Amino acid sequence: MDRKVVFITGASRGIGAACVRKFSDNGWNVAGFYKQTRIENTETVKYYQCDVADASSVQKAFDQAFADFGRIDCLVNNAGIFGYKKYPNVDEKMIDEMIGINEKGVYWCTKSVLAKMESGSIISVSSTVAQVGGTDPMYSATKAAILGFTKSLAKVMAPKIRVNAVAPGATDTDMMKNYDADRKEFLINATLLKKIAQPEDVANGIYFLASEEAGHITGACLDINGGYVLR
Repeated sequence: MDRKVVFITGASRGIGAACVRKFSDNGWNVAGFYKQTRIENTETVKYYQCDVADASSVQKAFDQAFADFGRIDCLVNNAGIFGYKKYPNVDEKMIDEMIGINEKGVYWCTKSVLAKMESGSIISVSSTVAQVGGTDPMYSATKAAILGFTKSLAKVMAPKIRVNAVAPGATDTDMMKNYDADRKEFLINATLLKKIAQPEDVANGIYFLASEEAGHITGACLDINGGYVLR
């Protein structure tokens, strides 16, 4: 049987890189999209430069990946950024950049695959801060937008394509590099499992939603937060 194909944005590091490994290890071909950090291709993984905030860049990269692989069975909208300034000290450039990558990036990437997908699933990475708020209101707002988009798109694309999201809590990625020891200790103590998630923990949940084991799940958000948020 032909190998399934997944498109993963933000694939060069963190949760995206963990997703690349998870899908590849389970027999999928992977198209990984990165903005700056170039990675060498492997037998089952090909990488493409792409700025998800730029609709034309997304279309060009996704068209090339589809031409190379000939199909798409799953899209993982993972690319995202924190703000380097906190509200209300953000400027227009920072707001545009965060909305462009975190929010519009999901819209552009999704739009680019819909005409190419006969069936399959779309999974977007939101956050616990979309559910309960966080210290960066702009980041929280962009991640909350993903949840609304997910539920609405699930209705539009049913029954052809399943559409879901994941909401990670604190995860050991580059986004945490600016957290001081007190902040990390607070997050650990506020998490029932008393540990920070690894990127692989989130990738496992994303892979589950892409698999046939989640074949009757759509319009849902899978919480992967170690008990930091209980709903």
